[in-house]
Amino acid sequence: MNIYGFPTFNLSKVLITAEELSLDYELHLLDASKGEHKSPEHLERHPLGKIPAIEYQGDYYIESNSICRLLAEENDNRLYGNSAKDHAKVNQWIDLFGFHLGRWMGVLYFEELIKSYIPNSQANPDNIAEANEFLQQQLPVFNNALEQQNFLVNDQLSIADIIAFAYCQTQHHTQLNFNDYSNIDRWYHNMSERHAVKKAMAKLPNHISPFN
Repeated sequence: MNIYGFPTFNLSKVLITAEELSLDYELHLLDASKGEHKSPEHLERHPLGKIPAIEYQGDYYIESNSICRLLAEENDNRLYGNSAKDHAKVNQWIDLFGFHLGRWMGVLYFEELIKSYIPNSQANPDNIAEANEFLQQQLPVFNNALEQQNFLVNDQLSIADIIAFAYCQTQHHTQLNFNDYSNIDRWYHNMSERHAVKKAMAKLPNHISPFN
């Protein structure tokens, strides 16, 4: 398997999933400053010129959450559960992050970090305020879900945890923090200490911006 991407949280999702599943892969880090994500070669992998993308058994697959689902399903549903109901519970959390929590974490990441690398670009305080307002509403739901368990679904590690963790990594580069959410803080620390996570992150020494 070949994995293509920038050193951002979306690539982290795929790498951690691959490591947790003990998959063999080759990582190809693209250089955004050189426009490698818009090259003819990469446009064959991803028609929008985005990342990540993977080459798996002769076909290309895109969108980080979908890639994580594919890898889990292709490996005996490890990290996904054994029933449609399990999958639904995992997907609920993936969608909650993709459309809500992770969306607003992504806004902070873009406004506070990525824009700092873009010439003549400044953070938009209204976008930051909106993101913080929604996160204050939504983070308690995430925190409460971890009150009695170590993982989001059936108290077992799943791709929901991996995807959520990758979004939460943005806290290291933005004003986001979990000081008021002890369950999230505990969960995040435990995820950070997993061998697969450490192995994946070691491959992204500049896990800050695609412009590094």
